[in-house]
Amino acid sequence: MPVIRNYCHKPVIELELNLCDGEGFIYDKNQKDYLNWIPYKFRITDGKNEYELDEMSFSLEGLKCFLNKIDMALNERNITTEYKRIEYCGSENEFEIVFQNVDDYYEDLIIETEVWVNAACLPIQQPGYSIGYQFIIRLKDLEKFSEDLKEQLKKLLES
Repeated sequence: MPVIRNYCHKPVIELELNLCDGEGFIYDKNQKDYLNWIPYKFRITDGKNEYELDEMSFSLEGLKCFLNKIDMALNERNITTEYKRIEYCGSENEFEIVFQNVDDYYEDLIIETEVWVNAACLPIQQPGYSIGYQFIIRLKDLEKFSEDLKEQLKKLLES
């Protein structure tokens, strides 16, 4: 299960993103990536509040773009010390996630992370604003999240 948790602070903020093969799953390896659709469940919680996006889908092209943005954040430290904000926004603006490497003086390499969820896409369906969190994650936790997401994708596309 692909999960990211904040580092060293309470309350615990947890982001979970699971790819699904249920209703809305459309995959034909002979089609262009933008014609293939993979449903997902997105959940972010802080222990008190929980927000879920259900019945949403990535195009395969959009999911590859998201994974590429994660890889950019993971590999940026090997390229430069001038870190940039690396942003991804869902195709229907259902969520936005931002990663930015930061120099730290701790044992773990850390990444500042922002997650914004469009309230119009939540069950409360309140258009006009987003609900957001800003927190720090460890580089190794983002690596694990990426590996888990890629493994889910591989299993879905092979079935």
